[in-house]
Amino acid sequence: MKHTLDEKYFVQSVKKALQILKLFKNRRQELSVTEISQLMELPKSSVHRLLKEMVEEGFLIQDRKTGKYKLGFSILALGGIVKYHIDFFDDARPLLQQFVKKFNLPIHICMMEQQKVTYLMRETGNIPMKLITRTGRQNDIHCTAEGMAILAYKNRQIIDYILSKPLKQHTPYTLTDPDELRDELIKVRSQGFAIMKDTYAVGYSGYAAPIRDYTGEIFLSLAVISKNDCITPTIEEKLIVAIKDTAKEISKIYGYYD
Repeated sequence: MKHTLDEKYFVQSVKKALQILKLFKNRRQELSVTEISQLMELPKSSVHRLLKEMVEEGFLIQDRKTGKYKLGFSILALGGIVKYHIDFFDDARPLLQQFVKKFNLPIHICMMEQQKVTYLMRETGNIPMKLITRTGRQNDIHCTAEGMAILAYKNRQIIDYILSKPLKQHTPYTLTDPDELRDELIKVRSQGFAIMKDTYAVGYSGYAAPIRDYTGEIFLSLAVISKNDCITPTIEEKLIVAIKDTAKEISKIYGYYD
């Protein structure tokens, strides 16, 4: 079977792109253009073209400070391996630390994965509060603010699929009716944040705002989970503003500017 020049070029480009991804191993989590060029034995101009395409597709991300490249969210999300690359969130960590210092409440970065919400990282400071939100843990989407803050921005097919599955009644306050949940998702999207009280565990509330990637797509959420008695109405108002603002700043780190 004969291949056209365009087909051969395409196949070679895909092969080279995959070879570049293989360069990023435990001891080599960041690489410069020069390093990639040397390891691949390719001209820098060719490497630049490949890296540009890979960044646009989200498979690599370029550190704005060092200019080096590291694995992007698209590849890290495959197979759930993102939880093993917490350095992906290093640039966001100072923002989380500032938040914890100001409110004395734990804060999390989460993603929607395999019909669940996964906790990718959390910042707790010196807070003694016991939370079952360790890195890598998964919870149901429909009863968590961190899950609803992402699901609200997905297309109708994804929402319908998630809501068509059996929805566990975690507490007497858990919403399990698909129509009620759709109304809640509309509310989340309208106000730009999610609040879920007593829906996963009685006595606990979740507050979450969406995080966008460089394309503007919602790919993560920023969430605070706290005991109800720690959040007064005054604190709640300030908390919501701070979560939304911090989520916007994190979105900028990943290339989104509104």
